[in-house]
Amino acid sequence: MSRTDLAFLVSQYRAVEILDALARKSLALRDLRVQTHASRRPLARTLRLLGAHGMVRRTHPGSWDRLRPVGRYELTRQGHELADQLSVLDVWTDLYEHYL
Repeated sequence: MSRTDLAFLVSQYRAVEILDALARKSLALRDLRVQTHASRRPLARTLRLLGAHGMVRRTHPGSWDRLRPVGRYELTRQGHELADQLSVLDVWTDLYEHYL
């Protein structure tokens, strides 16, 4: 993933908190809201964005646009790699110096 794409993703509403929470275990939307202290609609929007970039998947098939999504959310392999990458201080230093 390019640094520009990475900067875009981490600048989204609660994206880093979502990745961090899901790196530990899969969560239902309600539990994810509690752990990230996020509002439902913006959280759902960020989850759809992370899903479109291949970082997050839902365990229940169907549309991501449902008003009341069902199932649990979990990181994909790429999502875990991104979460690991974000645990490195040099990555954040580079992002702040060049992109954020």
